[in-house]
Amino acid sequence: MFPLLLATAAALGGSEVGWRQPLFVIERSTNANVVHYDANLRPDGQIDPHRPIQAYWIMAAQDGRREELTALERSRAYGFSVEPESSLQSFRMELVAQRGRPIEVRRDGDAVRAQTTIAGRSAYLLRIYVTAGRLKLKAIDYFGIDPNTGETVHERVQP
Repeated sequence: MFPLLLATAAALGGSEVGWRQPLFVIERSTNANVVHYDANLRPDGQIDPHRPIQAYWIMAAQDGRREELTALERSRAYGFSVEPESSLQSFRMELVAQRGRPIEVRRDGDAVRAQTTIAGRSAYLLRIYVTAGRLKLKAIDYFGIDPNTGETVHERVQP
């Protein structure tokens, strides 16, 4: 019914959540471990207003297991804030490490998308790649798809 749906409510440990749908990932130059951001959907396919988004590690550099973010990771690097928009059909999300770059999470047909601005264009966010140097962030690359043209959109930000 909905593309890319992954888990049942039992697997999510949760209330009225029926499925989750991938939104985007953060990859890093330091290893193959990846942070996943998913939308939690109720059984009727709407975004769960009580817990709209979840983030977790896939430990690809090790054994591929799923691991929750630590409190430090949630507060400084990979955590996020999320607030419902007035219609409760979409949510405004901001990553703690990228305040000022809002991400709108909303239903788009059968899919739920994370939409933001990349290289001055509205785009569905697919991936963020963080290049780290020794004790210093070197660059952040944003990758997405322009919803109007289908073109790949990329922006590199150097702090």
